[in-house]
Amino acid sequence: MNLEETTYWLADLLPGEFTTSRRRVSQSFPEFTVAELQLGGDGGEDDGAETVAATLDAARIEPQLVTEDGSDLRVEFITVASGHGRAAADLVMAAATMIAKDPIHFSPQPGLLLPKLGWHVDDTITALHGLLVPPFLWEDGVPNVHEVNFGGRHGGGSYHEYTHPGRMTVYAQLVMLTEDEYRVAVDGGPVAAQQLLATSQANLNDVWR
Repeated sequence: MNLEETTYWLADLLPGEFTTSRRRVSQSFPEFTVAELQLGGDGGEDDGAETVAATLDAARIEPQLVTEDGSDLRVEFITVASGHGRAAADLVMAAATMIAKDPIHFSPQPGLLLPKLGWHVDDTITALHGLLVPPFLWEDGVPNVHEVNFGGRHGGGSYHEYTHPGRMTVYAQLVMLTEDEYRVAVDGGPVAAQQLLATSQANLNDVWR
């Protein structure tokens, strides 16, 4: 998909008007287009305000992943952060950058840890480390677009018959971990990390928790 097609797809997935911007860690790193959607509140950190941010062109990264049917698998990134600041957009940009530098070592699959990711964004962030998980923003499965030679087709996680594999693009959700949560993930692996997230009483969208 090109940038316009991915933007149209995301508009189907997220209710409301979002803004887009081009972002990079520094001049020596690649630039990514990021969409931001502000939800609730008046922008304060503790009034229920949140920002959803998603990449729109990270799928150009070639991680050499394939689906079960042999489709080329590409990944965009999405996250949610408390407040209406820059953190959410900068974090997905930083995640895409870290993965783009070495997409084989940092293969963008559920369970991938991105150590000290927040350091590239804001040194006041205390949930400093990134973890990729299957998106839990949507109840009907991982959103995907499966493209074949005769055009693209939108999907919501269900199975479709195609004449040949083509390319599938999916979203992965970025969750930020505190140092203690990160140690659980390192010592116990992705399953332990996701169990921790599932049972945590903390606000996982608060990267300053």
